[in-house]
Amino acid sequence: MSQKIRVIYNQKGGVGKTTLAVNLASCAALRGKRTLLIDSDPQGNATTYVLGSKKQPEKTLTHYYESCLHLNIFRQSIFEYITTQTKIPNLHIVACNRELEELRTKLENKHKIMKLKEGLKNNTYDHVYLDPPPANDFFSLACLIAANEIIIPIDCDAFSIRAAHEIKNTIEEVKQDHNPHLVVKGIIVNQFQKGTKHASSMIQDLKKVGFPILEPFIPTSIKVRESHSEVKPIVIGYPDHSVSQAIFGLFDSLENKVIENVEMIDPLILQNNINNSSEDISLV
Repeated sequence: MSQKIRVIYNQKGGVGKTTLAVNLASCAALRGKRTLLIDSDPQGNATTYVLGSKKQPEKTLTHYYESCLHLNIFRQSIFEYITTQTKIPNLHIVACNRELEELRTKLENKHKIMKLKEGLKNNTYDHVYLDPPPANDFFSLACLIAANEIIIPIDCDAFSIRAAHEIKNTIEEVKQDHNPHLVVKGIIVNQFQKGTKHASSMIQDLKKVGFPILEPFIPTSIKVRESHSEVKPIVIGYPDHSVSQAIFGLFDSLENKVIENVEMIDPLILQNNINNSSEDISLV
């Protein structure tokens, strides 16, 4: 099976992008896949969701990009900047912090848009998940160029249809200019309220965009926000919850098969190993 580098992307905020990136990465790890999560959003919410706010990694994506700004005869590898202690077996992370934002202009001026893709050469991970900012900027475009698959989270909001069309245009530009092999795996519908006329209408409108609509849909639930506060991916903290079951189903759907009789790490045995945090954060 080929290595997957998946970007979870929507330039519209508030659609559950980071939550989905962290939990899909956790699903891959639980399925026994050697998994890397790269937090490319200067807000650092994926980092906080996985590591907690008290843990400050010594190496981050900021350090990687800083190294790319200096002339060096040796090609830099992003794998030198990994934090392995995530308390989730098989899951490693390249963390991020707000200092990354300070490098944006320098990186743009020195045309470093390909550096994330170059840094992922010689990848030995089964799955890599990229969590870019909710914007059409340097860091998100770098992720789109580095990925071989894109997953688009969309909530049942009136602005989501317009956002989907904008994303389609962005993807076409990236494929034409930088990454012709980028594959759209599909749209994941988040915060879905079953049985409402509005939600059903939204699904029909999304189908007109032309991207696959992945199922099952993720229902709306307060448990998602609680998992943020607990610094514990919902698929690990509440594996039997309807949201977790939907995410597990989506992961298996993305793998293009129903996984049966596969040895999987029990999420329940991990719960006591995940740091609890009382700090609530807003994830996008």
